Amino acid sequence: MVDSAEHDDLLFSMLRECKTLPIFLNRIFGFLNRRTDFYQTATDQNCPVGLPPGLAEQTVKQIFYKWKPAEKISCDENKEEPAKPLKEPSTPTVTLKPCKVSDKFTTADSYNGATYDNYSWSQSLKEIDIIIKVPENKTSKDLTVKILADQISVSLKDGVVLLSGELCDKCKHNDAIWSLQKNKLDIHLDKCKELWWNCLVKTEPKLDINTLDCTRPFEELPEEAQAKIEELQWNQERKRLGLPTSDELAMHRILEKSWNAEGSPFGGPFNPTAVKFN
Repeated sequence: MVDSAEHDDLLFSMLRECKTLPIFLNRIFGFLNRRTDFYQTATDQNCPVGLPPGLAEQTVKQIFYKWKPAEKISCDENKEEPAKPLKEPSTPTVTLKPCKVSDKFTTADSYNGATYDNYSWSQSLKEIDIIIKVPENKTSKDLTVKILADQISVSLKDGVVLLSGELCDKCKHNDAIWSLQKNKLDIHLDKCKELWWNCLVKTEPKLDINTLDCTRPFEELPEEAQAKIEELQWNQERKRLGLPTSDELAMHRILEKSWNAEGSPFGGPFNPTAVKFN
């Protein structure tokens, strides 16, 4: 997953105008609500508009952890961690007892994938996401994570294997990202080929590819399809505001051109409300 800095100046200008991050993020998600189908739930797997249940939240969470610097942990065990600066003594703070994290997997965790006792995996046409349960009070230093093009191995330093096997197909192992959040390990892989996997590791039962939700994300649709969806959303917003839609505006332009033409039943200043369209 490659990101580009080509829009940094535009986004920074927007952030400077918003002044605070909450306002900036509110503008971003407001745009997604108004001009995309991000918040719409697809009722049919063949429907080109909307996302499968849970996918929007999963996408936000995945991208959040992708760019969280402290969570980008290198798979190189020999790499030394930078020393943490010592904090000066401050006023006493209250230590809160951590609450127990739910170890249940959600439907989104196994979207187009499967759930097993210790782990769950999901996929899109280009990516794989894995969530593995980790015993409580374990840190990244207690884990050994090895990801190759066609192999994956996750184990504790005491020898307990959490997941191991040959991958269904090849992944871009050099771009693999993993992060430990309390008692769950998140692993993100990019596929080498755009194809649907029928398993994560080859020892799993095989999925029926025909039962998967093969709808594509909005940004992966052809430009014509994207333009049509954006037009439908724009027209929906115009109707909500009581404004003319794109078809009505086109009719108004044609009517305006012929308003004072020879033989026209109309005359005087152009008034589109004088004509009712069926």
